[in-house]
Amino acid sequence: MARFDVYRNPNPRASHQLYVDVQSDLVSTATRWCIPLLAAKPGFPVVSRAQGVLSLLGDSYVMDTPNLLAVPAALLRQSVCRLGPPEQAMAEASIEFMLRGY
Repeated sequence: MARFDVYRNPNPRASHQLYVDVQSDLVSTATRWCIPLLAAKPGFPVVSRAQGVLSLLGDSYVMDTPNLLAVPAALLRQSVCRLGPPEQAMAEASIEFMLRGY
């Protein structure tokens, strides 16, 4: 598993369609820290600095960083894409904001 890979949520009824794996590869556990992604909708409130909007696979998604999850690694089967450097920086900044407030 690679940090910043994006995976589909295998539960089709879940509100989060995708997950971004943000856990360091130096730590091997049965779960992976993931930022859930929500489909962006017009008028959806986005919390400045805690959330960000990404364009992936032709659609827009909101990084739901306040709801960071420990996802069982077994559910992260196949990566559908990988965040580019600007999106990686946005993910790291949103986690940092949630932890430290700056």
